[in-house]
Amino acid sequence: MKHQSLQAEIRPEQQTAPLDLVVPFTTSDLTRIAIKAAERLSPGLHASVRLLKVQLVPFPLQQSPVHLGFLKRQLEAFQSELPLSAHILLAREYEPDLMRALGPGSIVILASKCRPWRTRSESLAAKLRRSGHQVVLVYARPDEETPHA
Repeated sequence: MKHQSLQAEIRPEQQTAPLDLVVPFTTSDLTRIAIKAAERLSPGLHASVRLLKVQLVPFPLQQSPVHLGFLKRQLEAFQSELPLSAHILLAREYEPDLMRALGPGSIVILASKCRPWRTRSESLAAKLRRSGHQVVLVYARPDEETPHA
């Protein structure tokens, strides 16, 4: 396995358009739904989608426990009608490092399943809003969710 530096792939300052739509990778299905929501929300606007995969690197490791090539291939599977850039953020803590990766004008788009309890995406959306970030939370319709075997 090739050595992977903890600093590799960290590029939170890259914004390619005035309207920065950030889609944090959650699950493949929910991420795809969030990207589609970004496309529906931005017709006529000069916007781009920044797909951000936060990969936790637990202490004392100095590299990702998941091979970076696998993570890159995972992100390359996503497409959008908008300009889309995919970034891998190697982090010790999910939420603080995600918040540091967001630009001041970034709009975060999250998707969630409809559940009677609070989902992880809903909790993340609430924390981002409390920190002053703009968040769009969309809910997956039952027919959009992939059935589990």
